[in-house]
Amino acid sequence: MNILRVSKSQILGVSTVVILISILITGCAGQYGSYRRDAAVQQAFESHQVPADYKYFYYGLDNEPLVIFGIEKKYEMNSNMWREVSADATEFRNLITWVWADYGYDIFGADILNPEGNKVGVLYTAVRDTAIKFGADNRITVMPNTPFLWGPTADGGVRAP
Repeated sequence: MNILRVSKSQILGVSTVVILISILITGCAGQYGSYRRDAAVQQAFESHQVPADYKYFYYGLDNEPLVIFGIEKKYEMNSNMWREVSADATEFRNLITWVWADYGYDIFGADILNPEGNKVGVLYTAVRDTAIKFGADNRITVMPNTPFLWGPTADGGVRAP
């Protein structure tokens, strides 16, 4: 009879690997929200009648932002790539006017939904895919998928970073 013998160091090694994998999976995991397109939200942005009870942020160039969104004030940004802007500032009106759009990318408005499906903000963009991650301590990460900014490849594809 062949008995499998496992040393304490092997058990410790396997246990360490399992713990590290668990930590990595937990660290990468988060609760993702979503957005739901809504013509009324688009109209609210375009008529400068956005809800006053949100904090507003934008991403992109000052003269051509890619995304503008408002989120409940209890949330804190988990990224430095977003710039906060007051909804009643002239700058905010200019940002709305110059939101990036290109052939095949139409600007739209949307409600931002938390993982439970409750509305917690609004979004104005032409970027079709935007991930919204809700983390601990009301930290939020908003990441627009912008592969078109990386440029085309020689074979007509999109360059990845």
